[in-house]
Amino acid sequence: MLLGVAGVVGGLVVGAAGFYLSFGNLSTAGHTVFGFSEDDGKIFAVGVDVAILTCLVLDLFMACLRASWPFLRPLAHGLTAASIYFNAAAQGSILENPDKAAAHGLMPALFVIIVEAGRRTLVHQAALPADHDVVPGRRWLFAPVRTGRIFRMMKLWDVGYSVALRIERDRAIFNAWTEYKQDVQKAGLAEGSPEALALLPSKLEPFGLSVDEALALPDEMARQELQRQHAADERARELELATARANHERDKAELAHQREMAELRADLTAVQGVAGAKARGAVAEAEALADAQAKAAAALTDAVESQEAAEVRERAAEADRRAAEARAAAAEADTRTAAEEAKAAADRKRAKEDAQRADEADRRAAEDREQAAEADRRAAEARAAAAEILRRAIDAEDHANLTPRQRRVRTVARLLLAANGAEVTNGEIAAAIGVSESTASEHRTDAMKLIEAGYDPATGYDPETANA
Repeated sequence: MLLGVAGVVGGLVVGAAGFYLSFGNLSTAGHTVFGFSEDDGKIFAVGVDVAILTCLVLDLFMACLRASWPFLRPLAHGLTAASIYFNAAAQGSILENPDKAAAHGLMPALFVIIVEAGRRTLVHQAALPADHDVVPGRRWLFAPVRTGRIFRMMKLWDVGYSVALRIERDRAIFNAWTEYKQDVQKAGLAEGSPEALALLPSKLEPFGLSVDEALALPDEMARQELQRQHAADERARELELATARANHERDKAELAHQREMAELRADLTAVQGVAGAKARGAVAEAEALADAQAKAAAALTDAVESQEAAEVRERAAEADRRAAEARAAAAEADTRTAAEEAKAAADRKRAKEDAQRADEADRRAAEDREQAAEADRRAAEARAAAAEILRRAIDAEDHANLTPRQRRVRTVARLLLAANGAEVTNGEIAAAIGVSESTASEHRTDAMKLIEAGYDPATGYDPETANA
């Protein structure tokens, strides 16, 4: 804190002195060299010095708002260079009086250097993003091509310098690892052999890896491959479970639709039954009217044979005809009603059966979900146990100072034990430990011998280390 206070006080003193001297020099240069009037020369001096300070302050302010503008700092540095030139030009020709020019240009340069130091301190203490997204100049000098790719990634995908640097470094290490495996195959060397491993440190030296980190890269690549395979298996199980749930929801929706249709058909049958009852009422009314007219006709016939009796008989016949038609319509309506009632009964029966099947499906689905949850729990416990076994095995291997080949042999042994008798191909072994299939066959043979000797990662027993 005392150093910081001393730096601030010293910076203010140097800044005040630099501003005072720069004001005098720029006022003189503006009036005598650049043709300003005496008053305008003073305004010119204030404008140049204040513009430098304003650009630096605005740069910090925009960095605090997380909206930095890279143009401000180069502008401030350019104005500083111009201020140094104007201060030096106030003493005449720079070539004729280089010592005077350097002396008068020194204070503006010191002022900007101190302000830049304060800016870096503030950015570091406040963790501002102003410098985190800027590519260091030294990297442009030592690796311009790769630095250009990093800068392009930062601007295209809007990521910070540290993130882009990590992505580019991981990609470069992966490419170097691929080239290394190709070189080993071309040279006819066995992967994991001392001759092949001796090529790794020099191959990975440009990426900042130590010798131990380079030699541990094959095991790291194999471990990452196992992790990616485990993640892929998890995603496959989640997709299968989601598919089963979607099919169950679809079946429920279909059963609900069938139930709704059965209810609609039952309502339609009820409406048709009401219509049939109305038709039967009309038939009864027509029959009663026909009987009354027939009785009236008989009475008229007995009393007198006249024109009126004939008309009455005709009306009675017409009434009989209408009654017959009404009875036929009623019979047809009864037939349709009976058919619809039979159909409605069948639909109700099917709806009841569908409801029972839906209930049974819900019960089975609930049991399946319980079984799935139990299976997930057991799988999680198994994965945790396997991870603990793997951790203990790796710790034991680290403690025993095994060679990379011995580590890969034990990785193959754990794969064979985890398969529980299932077939594990040489291609799967090669992908898991990052070697060729021929080398994977050799590792399989050594792993089988190790298992026959009693190797058990669950208990931590290793015959080779135990004998040692």
